[in-house]
Amino acid sequence: MTTAEERRRLIDEIIELGERESLSLPPVIPENWLALDLTMPQLKMLMCIYSKGPQRVSEIAASVGVSQAVVTGVADRLVHRGLVERGGDPHDRRVVICSLTDEGRLLAHRLWESGIDRGRKLMEVMTLEELQLLREAIEMLFGVLSRVRGKLGIDESVRRDSAAPPKRD
Repeated sequence: MTTAEERRRLIDEIIELGERESLSLPPVIPENWLALDLTMPQLKMLMCIYSKGPQRVSEIAASVGVSQAVVTGVADRLVHRGLVERGGDPHDRRVVICSLTDEGRLLAHRLWESGIDRGRKLMEVMTLEELQLLREAIEMLFGVLSRVRGKLGIDESVRRDSAAPPKRD
């Protein structure tokens, strides 16, 4: 078997294992996701801005796969709810930039943290040896992601200000 064939076989086995195991578990949706009073387009826009930072309406539309008119309407509702704010681009007054308010950032951060909490609960039942292996595997995975970012020309030193949770009083 060639290296390329062995690589493909291992990738297929890993994906099959993941699919088999994930399908054997009952779906768990964190309560804070179920309690949301947001439509799916609103949630998509909120999480898009949270993950990528302040963006033009056209960029959000491209990311979530809808028209700019749809994003404008969704933004109106999120602005009304105090989760998003609009601003202008200092270089082009025609451009509208959408960013999260402190309340929007806090909500998105809580939703993101619910996934981390679920992972923490899973890891709490792991043995020390399993945790060490998992840590090594994750370090390896992030090393690969770093190489991919480098090939794509993505600057890793840039930290999204919008993703940081707002400071609480």
